[in-house]
Amino acid sequence: MEPIKRIENSDEFIYAVGSVIFFCQCIEHDVKSIYYGMREDMGGDEYEKSQKWTLGMTVERLERLDNSDGRPYFAKEDFDLLRKLTDIRNFYAHKCYVEWVYESDDKTFRKVANRLVNDHNRLLKLHQIIEQARIRFHSGE
Repeated sequence: MEPIKRIENSDEFIYAVGSVIFFCQCIEHDVKSIYYGMREDMGGDEYEKSQKWTLGMTVERLERLDNSDGRPYFAKEDFDLLRKLTDIRNFYAHKCYVEWVYESDDKTFRKVANRLVNDHNRLLKLHQIIEQARIRFHSGE
């Protein structure tokens, strides 16, 4: 996927919302997978339990583990965005259409569309970073 410059119509809006939800789901899955990959001592039972953790619990543990050796793989900004991921996902899953459809004016559409462009592009970048890390930690590099 490519970054979005501007959303002009409802089809582009719907596509971008779907992309944001896609990024959120993949990132959440990959964060758990990365944590497991970084933990060489994590057994099967512990892995099964970790799959039930909330995203917040996983991010907190991953950040602690990533910073434990003084050579973090992820930037502080990556963890800042990961901590906001649940709120971002919830906005697009529960509110963005309501704000736009029921307000039904161009100003509201533009406001929500601009937010969507920003969130899409930030999550696209984070998704790429997380995906590369997941591959790295599961390929033994």
